[in-house]
Amino acid sequence: MPRRVAQVGALALARRVEGLGPRLFLITAIFAALSEFMAVRAAAPGVLSASWLSVREQTMCEAMQDDYCLGRYGFTIRHSGAFIAGPTGRGSKAEGKIRLQELRRLRELIDRASTGLSSAKKTCEPGALPGIKDQVDVTFTGGTVVRVYDLGGSVGRLCYVGSRAQVRELQEYLHRLMAQYYPVPFPH
Repeated sequence: MPRRVAQVGALALARRVEGLGPRLFLITAIFAALSEFMAVRAAAPGVLSASWLSVREQTMCEAMQDDYCLGRYGFTIRHSGAFIAGPTGRGSKAEGKIRLQELRRLRELIDRASTGLSSAKKTCEPGALPGIKDQVDVTFTGGTVVRVYDLGGSVGRLCYVGSRAQVRELQEYLHRLMAQYYPVPFPH
């Protein structure tokens, strides 16, 4: 009789473990994704800067039509120098490539700004007008996106990650590139 009880108990345990299969797979996938995220966050600054894929600036202008707001639909520059402005909700976009000297300067600024990202410390201070938003995100290999500059994301606040001076220099340069390549009014 004790052997029969052991067999029934083993069968019940096997069914419970079998039912956990999809959940166990999901939990394992989540841990794998989190460990990759943490590895990128904890990487040395040189590794972060060498692995950026794109940088994106997006703005919001109060009391202005979206098509006339510089950066409203987003402006992204890839590591290769290719850029895309938009797309709009209707799918309109403008694409092209920045000049090589502009790409070199952008890479240099991202590399310098990235040195402060390994600490991932976000600093916020007063300094934004209500209704104006300007955000800069850097996407790294592995999909990690760091919002390095956030003006107006929190009303009346300017937030940044890393060195304020280096992040500001990156944002100003990216904004100049956006002013040069982003079409205003935005095409339909």
